[in-house]
Amino acid sequence: MLNKRLISNPLIENFLSLTILQGINYLLPLITIPYLYNHLGVERYGLVNFAISFIQYFLIVTDFGFGLSGTRYIAENRDHKEAIDTYVNSATFSRIGICIISFAVLLICLFLIPSLRQEKVFFLLFFGQVIGNIMSPYWFFQGMEQMRFITMMTVITKILSLTPLFFVVKDSVDYFYIPICYSVGSIGSGIICLYLMKKRFGVNFFFPKIKNIVIVTKDSANYFLSRISVSMFTNTNTFVLGLVLGNTIVGYYSLADKVYQALTGIYQPLVAAIFPYMTKNKRITLFKKIFIWSNLANICLVVIVALGISDIMRLLFRNVDESSVKVMHIFLFACLVALPNTLLGYPFLAALGHPNFTNYSLVGVSLMHIVIIVCLWTCGWISIYSVAWVVVITETSLLFIRAWGGYKYQLYGQSIIKKQ
Repeated sequence: MLNKRLISNPLIENFLSLTILQGINYLLPLITIPYLYNHLGVERYGLVNFAISFIQYFLIVTDFGFGLSGTRYIAENRDHKEAIDTYVNSATFSRIGICIISFAVLLICLFLIPSLRQEKVFFLLFFGQVIGNIMSPYWFFQGMEQMRFITMMTVITKILSLTPLFFVVKDSVDYFYIPICYSVGSIGSGIICLYLMKKRFGVNFFFPKIKNIVIVTKDSANYFLSRISVSMFTNTNTFVLGLVLGNTIVGYYSLADKVYQALTGIYQPLVAAIFPYMTKNKRITLFKKIFIWSNLANICLVVIVALGISDIMRLLFRNVDESSVKVMHIFLFACLVALPNTLLGYPFLAALGHPNFTNYSLVGVSLMHIVIIVCLWTCGWISIYSVAWVVVITETSLLFIRAWGGYKYQLYGQSIIKKQ
């Protein structure tokens, strides 16, 4: 009886669904990343990651912050079907318009930037992911606290995009198949997503009023600033290293970065589940318990990984370079602060009515990150090690700012905030 009651709790149910999802997200890359690295070689593997980091800008731009603003709006209005229909369609058409502009920008970049022009068809094939992303408003299911559908669609996407790689990628010359597989998987997931929204949730699709498109776009603009800011100290690192130092160096950096992203991704199910829950229920006492225990678990995990990271990377990757291992040791410091600054962001400050502070804190540290990277580039000091240390500085600065935000708005002493 108790188990049924726990499983039926939306927070627990969504956390379990997202934990399963994250487990799948770990298992498949654990197989595919070493496979691609070992079969493509470090230079081609670096090119693939350079292209992925480049196309991420277009994914973030076309998302335009709806992944956050949409989740919040749906969570607050889930009982008002007409409002949800209007919002979903307005957001979708807003993103389609942004997509058209983004494609034009992509074409200009491919013909003007020499390092991109050499592989313009390769980069162009990745744009299918952008189209598929627009067709897949996962924020709708997150706002409805129905994460099991996200789990199901992600599994299908991974199967469609990653499984064929083992059959078609046998050598470095087969790198062209990678964007094709990724794009097909993304678009396939989008088709299923739209079907589920119509069939299971009764969402009606129609052309909304221009006024509504403008309203939702303006509302999401602040969230977009935070999302594009995230890319400034994630994708920009790989992109700048590729422009300045070449694909081989990107390959070395990307190996460590993938492991770092995997470690910080462990708690994403918790973050994704608690954000809509806190938006609706605003239970600060529960958040404090989650914050304390999850950070203790994170510290233990980082210590364990630190003791065996060299052996782990050499086991996964053939002929792994020592520089990748050294970068990963630096990233472990960032792992310690990434969890608390993430939890204090959207699941706490934004969910309790301070989204602007949450967004601008991210924008601020991202600008700082870019300034430091540019200074390193100008002075000739840019390397995979210096970039990794900048990541640590950025994540730590974000933690201090958001922790101060909790004091500023006097949130730590409360147990629950009454819903307006």
